[in-house]
Amino acid sequence: TGMRICSLFLLVGSATISSVSAFLPPSIHSPAVAHEPPRRSLTVVSSAKVLPIVYTGASVALFKKAIRRSSTKAEMAVLLTTSALSLLNMGPSDSANLASAKKAFKKTEPSSSGRAKQERQAALTWRKAVRLKIIGQIVGLALMIWARTTKGIMLGASVIMYGLVSHFLAGAGRSRHDEEGNWTPLPSNVATSILTMDALFCASAVVATNSPVASTKFAIAAGLYSFGAAVGALEGIPKFLKVLKNST
Repeated sequence: TGMRICSLFLLVGSATISSVSAFLPPSIHSPAVAHEPPRRSLTVVSSAKVLPIVYTGASVALFKKAIRRSSTKAEMAVLLTTSALSLLNMGPSDSANLASAKKAFKKTEPSSSGRAKQERQAALTWRKAVRLKIIGQIVGLALMIWARTTKGIMLGASVIMYGLVSHFLAGAGRSRHDEEGNWTPLPSNVATSILTMDALFCASAVVATNSPVASTKFAIAAGLYSFGAAVGALEGIPKFLKVLKNST
């Protein structure tokens, strides 16, 4: 059953990652340029709708794994908090970000100078940062679901957190757009603070990956990661509830 769940998750996740590449504009030398935009727009919208399914499936798989196969309480905490993070935060947040990136790209036009150039560059940077985050999270979740050892689970957790770190290293703070695709950058100090915390949780997952499971070092590092995942899950609750309300 676990193998089937993971295989289905990887299949849908791969399709989602592939569809994210639809953000890239077609080459100006392509003879099919005139026919591509409607199709590309539909693909991006579809991928935004698929993401919650992917993350919900991952959440269920991790929850089952935590209940049935956890070897320690620390491992169970990692799986349960990541399950909550996937359901409450990643699904709603990434769907909104993906739609936001699409709107931002559509609103801006290529320009060589002035404010228009800055807005276009911000839209492109936001698009790239969103993609990096989604890919890192999906790969990390897949590794955690597939893993047969605690080390493999923590490796997946490391990849998830690295996806968040790469999101901000790619410029997500200065290029952030709201749900309507408007450029609303984060203050630099806020972006730096978020990046620092994400890097700390990523480092803790890496330390846990390379520590003996029975050691105090593992317990502390895994506990720090679990704390970060739990905080992220709690932060996602308002948007999760909003999505539920809008869907009813």
